[in-house]
Amino acid sequence: MDSANWITLHWMRLPEPLHAADMPAPAPGGADLWRVCPQVVLDEKGIPTNQSAEYCALGLYETRAAADAVYADPAPHLSLMAQAVESWHALAAPVAHHGGVNWRGRVETDSIFNPNKAISAEGPMLVLTTAGFDDPSAVPLARQLEFLAGVQDVLTAYAAVPGNLRRDVFSGRGVDGMEGYTVSLWDDARAMLGAAYKPGLHKDQMDSHADKPMFDRSSWSRFRLLDSKGSWDGDPLAQTKAA
Repeated sequence: MDSANWITLHWMRLPEPLHAADMPAPAPGGADLWRVCPQVVLDEKGIPTNQSAEYCALGLYETRAAADAVYADPAPHLSLMAQAVESWHALAAPVAHHGGVNWRGRVETDSIFNPNKAISAEGPMLVLTTAGFDDPSAVPLARQLEFLAGVQDVLTAYAAVPGNLRRDVFSGRGVDGMEGYTVSLWDDARAMLGAAYKPGLHKDQMDSHADKPMFDRSSWSRFRLLDSKGSWDGDPLAQTKAA
């Protein structure tokens, strides 16, 4: 698979925090690429603990049939679901993507997702963003911590934005050493674009990054939510479904 045409997303809350090193390995099969990452939790020094009660799995697929199969019955592919006290699952299709991401041991630029122009971009949206360093070992700790703190600040700001349904960030550092991802859910593209590009904290950070880079590459991907089920602090799309 060169580019994913479909994705599934699986958010889980465990009864107690679990370190990424102790996470059961996911069952093989199903997705062409499968990432399971813990929520980013920072210690008192601002360093990720690689331990959380919240985990998020992301599956990439070439065919709709493969995505549907995992979405319909995710438990065989997610060992953590046996422990989860709450979980939410989504099926989505990419409608926009740009940037570079390293999820397979190589940087893929403008190609890991294949936007589907036949699918309407109207309606509830899922957005994934990533950021990475060419050589993490050469990046000063202060630069890394400043970036991580900035991500947390943006997520806090998003929580107050009308139209933002859920938001969080998940780290691959303690899992496979590759880039994690932020996840945000939105009522529609207008709400998302307004939060990202109109004057505010996110735009200020983008402008600051242009003058003083905080990372070496980044990616931004937008998806049309086709179906969802379960609970992530309740049903994120409850109001949309009732409309």
